Amino acid sequence: MNILHCDLDAFFASVEQRYHPEWKGKPVIVGGQPGSRGVVSTCSYEARAYGVRSAMPINQAYRLCPQGIYLLPDLPKYQEVSQQVFTILQRYSPIIETISIDEAFLDVSASHLLFGSSAQIASMIKEDVARELGLSISVGIAANKFLAKLATNLSKPDGLLEMGEEQIRDILPRLPVTEIWGIGSKTALRLKRVGIITIADLLASPRSQLEGILGSNTDFYIRLCKGQDTRPVEVESKRQSLGNEITFPQDLADQEEIQQVLLELCCRIGYRIRQSSLMAHTITIKMRTPDFKTLTRSKTLPQGVDADLAIYDIALDLYRNSDIIGSSLRLLGVSAGKLIDRNEEPGTLFYDKNQTLDGIMDDMKKKFGRETIKRGSLLKSKHTNKGNKSETIV
Repeated sequence: MNILHCDLDAFFASVEQRYHPEWKGKPVIVGGQPGSRGVVSTCSYEARAYGVRSAMPINQAYRLCPQGIYLLPDLPKYQEVSQQVFTILQRYSPIIETISIDEAFLDVSASHLLFGSSAQIASMIKEDVARELGLSISVGIAANKFLAKLATNLSKPDGLLEMGEEQIRDILPRLPVTEIWGIGSKTALRLKRVGIITIADLLASPRSQLEGILGSNTDFYIRLCKGQDTRPVEVESKRQSLGNEITFPQDLADQEEIQQVLLELCCRIGYRIRQSSLMAHTITIKMRTPDFKTLTRSKTLPQGVDADLAIYDIALDLYRNSDIIGSSLRLLGVSAGKLIDRNEEPGTLFYDKNQTLDGIMDDMKKKFGRETIKRGSLLKSKHTNKGNKSETIV
């Protein structure tokens, strides 16, 4: 089972609770102020306990939960956090299909050698999102997209569920038809009128009856009801950039430590660039101070880079020449843009010795795991080491 469906829990409301810790545990409703004509975009699980639901008119929500915290949507804030989440997802697979600002599919079939089983990858994603962003994300695992999304729905909130053959056999027939991808409330009502309420009901119904309601999509829905879905995880377009960033548990002021984190981020980017057979023509660093001031600096190169230390030299120069040098940081990120296929690059900008070393390290990471080998200068950084995993100094 190589398909993961990742869905952030009560995303907009959770982001607001993250920025306002005093709201944790309280009903937060995002969509508008009481008395407005807005509808609920999303609400926290505390608000859902009062019966508040997405797409509900704000005034109806207020009647159910007058003590709630009502907010207008802050889309730039949500988009920024969404980008941080997708940066985490990109660590584990380059094959990502974006469904919405808070939802995506991953195909991890080529990631097991580096990260372990699908369940282990899902656990690492959940841990990274919780540790770095303070958010919860539910993950469903299955052999196809329909079952993976279904597993997520069944595991919310903050869940992790594998949908295997046993679950398909035991759970799927008993579920309502609204769990079928593409069957909304109106179609479900038409099905209910002829006695079709569950997936088992649909499979037991005459085809002619189904075609009268489902039309040309009848075969597709029947296959889904049997747990069959051949749609691949589709990357919408050729990737334009690769990025990694880290939000520190506590503001980081030590300049040596900041540079160690910067090196680690550049090594991660370099590895991903090489594994994708790409070259980067633009390097960008992102810095955020404790007062949430965000600064980005970029450099575009005439020739592409893919070597760790070449990327680091550029990133370090950008950092040292920024207005933030010497300040504490709450977030640091590095991204590589203007990516082109390696075969299309007429020349490269790297150090031969380091290019050879990068290749050796890449081979060892693929064979023994990403965290088993690091540059020696990174081993003393508490922000770039995970747990007690053994590492090789190079």
